[in-house]
Amino acid sequence: MKRFYIFVLALLVSCTSVFAQDNAKTKDIKALLSLTKAGELGLSAIKTNLDAMRKTNSSLPAEVWDEFEKAFTVEDIVNLATPVYDKHFTHQEIKDMIALYKTPLGQKMLEKTPLVMQESMQKGQQYGQEVAMRVLQRMQAEGKLPQN
Repeated sequence: MKRFYIFVLALLVSCTSVFAQDNAKTKDIKALLSLTKAGELGLSAIKTNLDAMRKTNSSLPAEVWDEFEKAFTVEDIVNLATPVYDKHFTHQEIKDMIALYKTPLGQKMLEKTPLVMQESMQKGQQYGQEVAMRVLQRMQAEGKLPQN
């Protein structure tokens, strides 16, 4: 019976240790997401999508779109992202990313990444339009589409 109690005690201690490690990792993930402003960036992307949807679905009252916008929070986005980071990164990797983003280079990355993404998306849209025009022109020339 004494062995059983020792086993249960050892199990409880190991579970407590794992829970403490998970808690520390979760705390660090949230610190990383705060440092990178991931929640704010996510909220901004949602707002952009809602604005586009608002324009294309003008039959819905503005109040509906306003309520949608209010329903999203930075905290919810961070809480949704936390298990994803937990799944794909070790605790040490999270700590290393925090250290990186606290350096001057990391700060520059945080500052410039939204601009790089925006410019890349614009370039991608332009490229997509050019490819579409080439494909349509070729298909028209081959008689697969009607001429304008």
